[in-house]
Order: sequence, then structure tokens, then C-alpha cells
Amino acid sequence: MIRSILFSALALFVISGPVQAQMMGRGPDPDLNRDGKVTQAEFRKSQTDALLEAFDKNRDSQITKAEFKPMEDMARRFRGAAGAGRVADIWTRLDANRDGMITRGEIETSAERRFASSDADRDGILDRAELTSLRQSRSSGGS
Repeated sequence: MIRSILFSALALFVISGPVQAQMMGRGPDPDLNRDGKVTQAEFRKSQTDALLEAFDKNRDSQITKAEFKPMEDMARRFRGAAGAGRVADIWTRLDANRDGMITRGEIETSAERRFASSDADRDGILDRAELTSLRQSRSSGGS
């Protein structure tokens, strides 16, 4: 039972995205210094650290397809083909150079893109409204 709950929470974390999980009270808090503002550096670090912590089993700062495969299997189990497809899409989006590994640099670049597209007022800070908008776009299948 506990294992099932943990797997479900992890699946939600990956499928929904770290920011969405945090906004719902689970997952990493991107406001690392607790000042009420999320900078690009904080966002990049929180996203990168969360993914590496969850999947980089040998702690070499990269995620192999084998390390990520259990998430795809779990998504398929809980969300069917659509869930597995979403996880496969996440892999494809993160493995930018298509070498079969997701590196720290690839995760950071992806986080920087998401930050830039979410910073609606271009002030270099994600406020609560921008984080909420990011969460909502992810839950509807956005990036």
C-alpha cells in the first residue's frame, strides 16, 4: 500500500511537472531562499535537482533511458497509453541532443526555456500568478 502511494506520488510529480507538484503542496519549492520570488537561477536549480534526485540512480548527473523507464512503465500502469506517451514526450523534449541520456545541462536548458516562457512581464521573477499559469499550462498538456 505504501509503495503504491509513493509510486503514485512520483508519477504525479513527473507527469505533472515539479512546479505543478510544488504549487499543489508536493514536490520541490522553487523559491529556494523563501523571499516570495522565484528567480531564473532558483527555478533552474529546483527543477534540475528534483529530476536528478528522482531518476539519477548512480548520481552521475545524467539520467539514462534505463533509469527513466520505470517512470514510463508506471505512467502506463496508472494512466494507460496516454500517460506513457506523455512521459515519452518528456524524455524526447529533455534529451535535446538525442544521445539517450538527459544531462544536467539539458535539464537546465529546458528549465530556462520554461522560465522564460512563463515570465509574462519579463521582470526576471516568477510570481505566484505566473507559477499558477505555468502549472495550469502543464496540466493541460503544455510544456
